[in-house]
Amino acid sequence: MFFLKKIFQKNLNIDEIEDLLFDNGVEPKFADLIISKIKENKSQEEDIKKVIKNELLTKFKEKQFGGFSPQNKSLYIIAGNNGSGKTTFIGKFINLIQKNGLRPAVIAADTFRAAAIDQLEHFTNQFEVPIHKGNNMEDPSAVIFQGIDNLKESDVIIVDTSGRQHNNKNLMAELKKISDIVSKKSDQFNLIRAFLTLDANTGLASKHVIEGFQEYITLDGIILNKVDSNAKYGALLTIINDFNIPVVFEGYGEGMNDLREFQFEGYLDRLL
Repeated sequence: MFFLKKIFQKNLNIDEIEDLLFDNGVEPKFADLIISKIKENKSQEEDIKKVIKNELLTKFKEKQFGGFSPQNKSLYIIAGNNGSGKTTFIGKFINLIQKNGLRPAVIAADTFRAAAIDQLEHFTNQFEVPIHKGNNMEDPSAVIFQGIDNLKESDVIIVDTSGRQHNNKNLMAELKKISDIVSKKSDQFNLIRAFLTLDANTGLASKHVIEGFQEYITLDGIILNKVDSNAKYGALLTIINDFNIPVVFEGYGEGMNDLREFQFEGYLDRLL
């Protein structure tokens, strides 16, 4: 992150600038844009940053970002690859929903991994919210079907799903079944959303993750986690460009308050 600062501090040549951008997940078409503006503007770092930032703001002006508006009687399906920060995000999400004056509850539908339920229970105990969990290896869809009924007094229901690889057809078909079950209960909710968690370190490979999940479930938002690490943060430009899915949140630490609503201008400030 802070590409321009590194470029100016180290007085990099064009080849070194390209390597820096590619190493940080910026694909060629955006790297070329940044490099062309550096070549065109023989001025100070802040001036070049302003030029590049304005160009990208104009390019992406039609895209949607953030937009989280907590509502009573809503349900969120949280999906993602293994290790994408899904469970930690749920803890932060519980915290955020409570701060907005609503009563969240959690359905633990990852019945294949006991540790996942234990981690969720740590968060639900911490924030004193109800949790519905199934038995080991129980059908996740059945757990969700019953959980929605058991938690109907809550304002917001968060559904944790098993971490799954996007190219595992059996697990992805199970996710579609979960979505179908939720749809059958849609008359109980004012809002239903499915969020996909991504690890910022995955870089441009995240494109394949999104494409894999989109084959089986409609995605309403992207959560980018671990942006505080040595992440390939520039890849988010490509994700925003190639998909019409709002980036809703960024997770940037392990603390329960380390979650911010995504704002594109703020992202560019951290990127450039």
